[in-house]
Order: sequence, then C-alpha cells, then structure tokens
Amino acid sequence: MIRLLCVGLGGMGRHDWNSAIDCGGFTAVAGVDVSEEARTAFAEKTGAPTFTDMADALAAVEADAALISTPDKFHAPLTLAALDAGLDVICEKPMAESVEDAQRMHASAVERGRMLMIHHQLRWHPTWFEARRQVAAGAIGALRRIDHHFSVHSDVCVRGYRSQLRHLVFQDLSIHHFDLIRYLVDAPCVSVYAKDWIGDEPGLTIEAATDAIAILEFEGPVRASYTASVRELIDPVGYICQARVHGTEGELFIGQEQITLQTRAAHAEGTEPVIIKPEAPAVGTWAAFAQAIETRQPTLTHSGDNLQSLALMFAAMESSETGRVVVPITG
Repeated sequence: MIRLLCVGLGGMGRHDWNSAIDCGGFTAVAGVDVSEEARTAFAEKTGAPTFTDMADALAAVEADAALISTPDKFHAPLTLAALDAGLDVICEKPMAESVEDAQRMHASAVERGRMLMIHHQLRWHPTWFEARRQVAAGAIGALRRIDHHFSVHSDVCVRGYRSQLRHLVFQDLSIHHFDLIRYLVDAPCVSVYAKDWIGDEPGLTIEAATDAIAILEFEGPVRASYTASVRELIDPVGYICQARVHGTEGELFIGQEQITLQTRAAHAEGTEPVIIKPEAPAVGTWAAFAQAIETRQPTLTHSGDNLQSLALMFAAMESSETGRVVVPITG
C-alpha cells in the first residue's frame, strides 16, 4: 500500500482522499487542514492523525506520496514542500496560479526524480477515454474541429473563494475542458481568443465571471469552439460536458454515458449512426498515480503535459482582458 499524506480535506479534497482510499492502492497516514470539521471527518474514516500544518505532518509520519487539494494559491508552495521531502505528488487543478510557479513545480519533480501528476480525472471518464481512442484510430479521419460545451447551475461557484475569482470559469473549470480538448487534438495550440463575463442575474453580486466563450486553434489545422456557463437554467449538460468532434471522414458526439459515431460513407448509404456505450478504462486516476509511483513512468496528466493545458487557461484569461488573440506560452 502506498502511504498517502492528504493535504486539504474538505470540498474537492474530501472527494479526492475518499477516492484514493476506495481504489485500494493507498492508505492515508495523515491529514492536514485548517478546518476542524474537515479534520474530524477525515480522522473518523481513516483513523489517521490530523494536523493544521503540513510541516508538522511531514515531521510526524512517514509517507510515500502527497495529495494536494487546497485552494489554488497553495498548490505551488505545498507541492514544492512535498517534493523537497521526497514525496511523489498528485495535485488538484489548476496546477498553479502562474506559469512560472507551474514550471518550478515541474522542474523540481524532474530534478528530484519524483512523479508529479495533476488531477485531471476526466481523461479517464469512459466517454472521453473512448473518444480519444476512436480519434487516434482514425474512425472519423483527420481531426478538424471540436465544438465543446459545458453548463451547470451551480451555487457553489458563486460563494466562498470561487466567488472572488475574476476568471472563475476559466480558472476553476475550463482548465479541465481545455485539457480534454488537448487530449483529443494531440497537437500544439497556436492561438486563443476568449471572453468571459459576469452574468446579468438579479441579486448576484460577485466579482467572478459566470460565462465564457473561446476559440482555440491548433496545428493541423484543428479549431475548437468552447462555450461555458455555471448558471444555466435549461438542460445543463453537467460536469462531464458534451462535444461534437468533426473529422474529414465523420463525426463523434460525446455525451455523458455514450458516444455517437457517424461516418460520411455510412451517412451517404443511409446507415444509422453507431451508438457506443464504453466501459470504464481498466486504469483510472488513482490507479494511474499508483502505477506511476511503482513504475516511475509519467501518467497521462503528468506535470510536463499539464503545462500545455495551463498555458491555454492563462492565454484565455489574457485574451479576455485584452481583447486580443493570444499565443499560449509554456516556458
């Protein structure tokens, strides 16, 4: 069993450390959080000691890896401290609040021979995992366009620290979606044009953008359109998102539980689209992290790859602020 130090026990952190334990490959050896309520819930399930400071936890217990699932501004310093202590790390998204901090995190992991994985679990979701397989196998020919849509009606996003994120959608959510688009395209992004804004909703007094759009252009050429809202009233698609993926020879529609595939040849013959209901991949997020620790081989969402997704997030934020097309910069 891999001994896991869990830092950030509430919110997404609670989901993350529960998933780690439930997957069967990890045992929690300590938890760190400033919230007494979060520490109590963690201790009741795991029986592990809890702390309010990660340094105290590192001094008190032996661990192989750390989960960093705190508010974004703490990702870089806590990850760097864990790497300095010789631990492999899985860090919640976004990787860091600046490209420079993310580069330092990646460089530290490489220098120390540690695994640094970013928790982009949607790459292992059955429909997205299968969509990537279909695209890579040439099922729709050469990829040319992706239309990606995300919408929820979330109260969580408009309170707490998230309500103070100027670029809420891009920073807290689009980082997942841009990563999924990159996962399918598998080519460098050359430009981003984006806009985000606060929805005109009576009684909503926050500084955070609730809606966003973006156009991303990749080598190929492949173009992606992106739309997002956290206050959708009618038929929100949910956190798994939806996408239409267009190729030279066909099209995929990615839904919550299934993929619809239609080729130009089949359409011309009057053949109905194929419905694919994929099973979960053999390896999920936490099993992939365990494999990386055991084999010392990077995962799908290792820090070096994630720098590319993070660059799209920052490019979208810059484009929205300046009104210009932005070239993503990773280093």
